Amino acid sequence: MERYNRPQLGMGPALFNRKRWQLFKLRGQGMSKAAAGASTGANLSVIKNDITARERYAAVVSNGPLLRADAIVVLCGEDSDPRLSTATRLMFMDAGNLVLLTGGRHEPPRWWGAEPLKRKLYGKGVSPRRIEVETKSANTREQAVNTVALAVARKWKRLILVASPYHQYRAFLTFVKALQDVGHDKLIQLCNVPADLAPWWKAPEGMTETRIDLLAAEFVKCQQYGEHVASWADGLAYLEWWEGRDPIPEAPHDPS
Repeated sequence: MERYNRPQLGMGPALFNRKRWQLFKLRGQGMSKAAAGASTGANLSVIKNDITARERYAAVVSNGPLLRADAIVVLCGEDSDPRLSTATRLMFMDAGNLVLLTGGRHEPPRWWGAEPLKRKLYGKGVSPRRIEVETKSANTREQAVNTVALAVARKWKRLILVASPYHQYRAFLTFVKALQDVGHDKLIQLCNVPADLAPWWKAPEGMTETRIDLLAAEFVKCQQYGEHVASWADGLAYLEWWEGRDPIPEAPHDPS
């Protein structure tokens, strides 16, 4: 099984370091090791219960291993340049057989569709033979449904999902829901690779909201679009299930 180094989004609380620090403090107050350990365990339980499902999900969603995939799926639309750059780098790492650009809305400078972005990928050195486009999708839900349908038809087993960091949380849950709807959530694995080199306190091209503000809006949309978005708990369950599986066979290398 091939794994690749990539940036991580470490957002979770360091519970074990916190536990060690609590134990150190309590021992310094003259408590026995056993008593300090019991007190620390109780405090850790409180901390654990205080973490919401959304916080747990945000901490782990993009921290799994990067595994070689049948396709690198790029969600076209807004903030396209960082997504395209990340996909290009993944292709040069041979992390996937092809790039699938999904999304047909093209209203630059804010929204960029798959066809124009395909030409940008050519310019970045990605072989035309390793690029496919899907242009019927107009939103994240349609991108997920159409991509999953293609993956099922092609018998793909693993997809790398590339979106902007602020959008990755909802995009992943939307894809999980699309997989659940066709009974393939335990047959197709999603690996998250958020686009990097996208400053949080700056706005994407053609937009006025900063990415950090767009993140807050995305969390709201996860609730508003509940019919088409898996819950935080479902997202966690999906990630936990795949983490405990034996690795599925790697996608065969395409030398072209």
